Order: sequence, then structure tokens, then C-alpha cells
Amino acid sequence: MIRPLYISPVGRGGVDFGIQNITRSVRRYGAPRAELLRLPEIYNFLPALIPRGLPRGWWKGFDVIQGRSRVAFALRAPGRPLVTTVHHLTTDPDLQPYSTPAQRLFYRLVEARYDWWSISSADAVVCVSRYTQQQVARTYGFTNTSIIYDGIDTDAFVPTPDMQRRTDGLPEKGGRIRLLFVGNRTRRKGFDLLPRILDLLPDDYLLYYTSGFQGAIDRPPHPRMIPIGAPDRVGLVAAYQSCDMLLAPSRLEGFGIVQAEALACGRPVVTTRVSALPEVVDHEMSGLLCERDNVAEYARAVRRLGEDAALRRHFGEFGRDKIVRHFSFEQLGRGFVELYERLARHHI
Repeated sequence: MIRPLYISPVGRGGVDFGIQNITRSVRRYGAPRAELLRLPEIYNFLPALIPRGLPRGWWKGFDVIQGRSRVAFALRAPGRPLVTTVHHLTTDPDLQPYSTPAQRLFYRLVEARYDWWSISSADAVVCVSRYTQQQVARTYGFTNTSIIYDGIDTDAFVPTPDMQRRTDGLPEKGGRIRLLFVGNRTRRKGFDLLPRILDLLPDDYLLYYTSGFQGAIDRPPHPRMIPIGAPDRVGLVAAYQSCDMLLAPSRLEGFGIVQAEALACGRPVVTTRVSALPEVVDHEMSGLLCERDNVAEYARAVRRLGEDAALRRHFGEFGRDKIVRHFSFEQLGRGFVELYERLARHHI
């Protein structure tokens, strides 16, 4: 039975959840002895030092080694195939306008090299969406990649039995329509657009938002924005089940884990028609896709769903069915286990 080892420095975004989801899914669907080794966050920036921080013979007892493209190049082990996952490329031209000069410099001079070293040295390169696969080909000219979509635990992220909104998963602050934002408070996630969107919505629309990995802030940026901290998985499911829709005005996503989680919970999504998001959210079927940065269009989409409970339910039911069929832990786990078995046969 195949035994993979995942090595991942602690992160501050969806990629961190991605590697945990891979580990959980392959344990469930074919590799129960898979292990995830977490490392201090500093190794995200200095991955070449990872081998020095591992014990001698750290790879022994494992059949395949895997890491994200930022660190995988440092994980080559004797006789073991190396797999890297590309979640998104920070050098994506669409991201540059929303990054600081310091970030752009780091992405171009440092992280782009890490990505290329991992992509060019791995025995298998896995992209989490068609969009990410296209970016790898466009940026590095590397076309020998596979797609295994990120997966959602559809046994944990579930709708309420009657698809009705729960009343106990979010703080009671009045309001008729509850919007939810999940993620870091960054420009890439579109957090800066939320107050302007709310300004165009009726006073009985409230927006609940998580703190992501960044901790609490002193004061919400809008009177109708309500922080809920950083809920654990049970609390996050309760939050999804207690909202009317997810509002996620992201400017770029390599996949869209938050959008998929909301759909798995039977909640429609208002998000952006960019990058990989149309692969996850079907416009006019499970949610509404808007032009990037178009505050008025986001507000119209939210208002349309907010005033039509039947449409919200229809979108939620369609979205739940799609996530179960295409983006579940089963497709994620079985996809990787099949890949590992092919690699192992070729390395005999």
C-alpha cells in the first residue's frame, strides 16, 4: 500500500488548507498511512534550508514525497518520486496591480524561481484547475502537467436538512439578509471592496466576515460589517449554513476553496468572473459571476439573490450537487493515489 509524505511549512492562506485536504482525502481513499509534516513558517521563504531541519533518513518508510511548488525543489529524496502541486502563481499578471512593490519584487526575483525549480525537477506536476495549468504553460512553457482539482469534505460541509438558514451559527445582529465573507483581508480577496458594496445595499443587509490568518482588527470598516474571528471547521460550517449567500469579490483564485465550501453547504455565491472561479461557480446556475472590481455589479447580484429566496435555494441545490460530483474528497484522494501508484511502478 502506497505511503506518501507531505512536507509543508505553515502558511497563511488557502494553500495551507489545500495540503491538509489532500492528506485527509488520500487517507480516506487508498493511502491510510499518509503523513503530513508541518514545518515553521520561515521555511516558506527559505525552503533550501528544509533538508537541514529534517532528521537523517527522513524519507525512509515513504514511497513518494510531495510539497507545494514553493518548496518542493528542496524535498528531493533518494529513490523516491517527487510530486509538486501548483495552487496559483504569484507572478500572474492579473495579480500584479493588487500587490505592493515589495511583494512584486519578491514574487519576481524569489518565488518565481522557487516555482520553476520545483516544476522543472518534480516527477509529476499537479495543477488545481485548468486556469492554473494554463498559467504554468504560459509562464514557464511547461505543459507536462496533470489536473487534480482541490477537494471539499462533502461529509463535513453539508447543507441544513431543509436547506433553510440556521439561526445559531452567526451572531444575532438583526438584519434580514446575511452575507458572509471568508478569507484573509487582502486586496486579492477583494476585502477592500466590501464596504463600497454594502453602501449600495439596503440597511437590512449585514455582512459577516472572518479574520482569516490576520487576527482581529479594532473596528469593522463599515457599520454593517460584523467580524466573527477565525472559526474552526465546525464553526465555519455553521457560519455557511447560517448565511444567505457568500460574497467573495476575489480578484484572482487558483481554484476557489471558499466558494466550493459555500456551495457544498448549499449556499449560492456571488464572486468574480476571473481565473479559476468559473470552473467552480456556474453563472446563473449556482451563483452570479461579476466583472472584477465592478462594485455596482456585485451589489446588483447580491440584491437579486437577497430578494429571491427560491432562486437562492435553486442555486444552492445545483451547487451542492456539482461539488459532490466533481470536487469532493473522493475525486481528490483517488486522483492522487492513482498518480502515486503510477509513479511507484515507474520507479521500481
